[in-house]
Amino acid sequence: MRRPALALAASLAAGLIVAAAPQAGAAPCCMSATAFGTGRLLIWEDLAVGLRTSVAGGLGQWDGDGDWHPYVGYDELEWRSEIWGMGALSRRASVFARLPFVATRRAAGDLDGFGGGLADVSAGLRYELLTIGEYVELPAIALTLSVTAPTGRATWGAATPLGVDVTGRGAWALGAGVSVEHTELPWFVRFDLGVTVPLPAARPDLGGVDQRFGPELATDVAGGVELTDGVVTSLVARLTWAGEIVLDGRSVADSGRLDVGLGAALSWRFDPHWTLQLAVDTGLFADGLGDNQAGRVTGTVGLRYGVF
Repeated sequence: MRRPALALAASLAAGLIVAAAPQAGAAPCCMSATAFGTGRLLIWEDLAVGLRTSVAGGLGQWDGDGDWHPYVGYDELEWRSEIWGMGALSRRASVFARLPFVATRRAAGDLDGFGGGLADVSAGLRYELLTIGEYVELPAIALTLSVTAPTGRATWGAATPLGVDVTGRGAWALGAGVSVEHTELPWFVRFDLGVTVPLPAARPDLGGVDQRFGPELATDVAGGVELTDGVVTSLVARLTWAGEIVLDGRSVADSGRLDVGLGAALSWRFDPHWTLQLAVDTGLFADGLGDNQAGRVTGTVGLRYGVF
């Protein structure tokens, strides 16, 4: 199961290799808007919709002590597709929503399973305190608020031995974040910081006792360059930390999580409305660079359509 995912990641990474970055003529507002992820609206757009599909191959696991263990006799492959959209409320404010679906295949010994379904949907609000280029000496600053609904199947609802039908967390979660971005044509750099607070959820398999996932802190630093008009490549370093799970009022020892990784992306706005996105992301498979976390290599293909 690992080889197809690694081949996909390698082919995507190869497309990101460039010899030099020529001067670009696009406005600074446009470079990073569609560079990776769902991004943000271009200043002239009223609406944007898109589809992102990812394939992730599991290579190993970090245990609760942060030690890395490659998989032996176990294979895992996850497919995730996400329909998303965002719409402008005003010049500074916009709303967004994501509708994800997940399918997973795992094999261990004589067991082999495949399952999936709707994952946890989310929606939110983005407000730009300062837009790119509004003040030459100041970076752009944007705030986000979000909510995630437990529309997926939680671990305690799994009906398969390998848990391939698990598609969600099983709890509501509230999120807040800030993005700071600076542009010097043809380059940009962006810093994102987000906090997610899962709410308590009853565990029906444990007699209805409450479980609460630990709060999460996620941060990333991205830098990119416009190679030519409409073509942007970028690199991302990311880190996610999650606190310990609380079950029936007590912390579960060694249940916190750490995930560190690197990624690269290439976007091509081949039409005023359409943008093609390619990305590859990988964990750093060494002791101390993860905790209670699967180590994966992920390749992503996305297509974005802007309405104006």
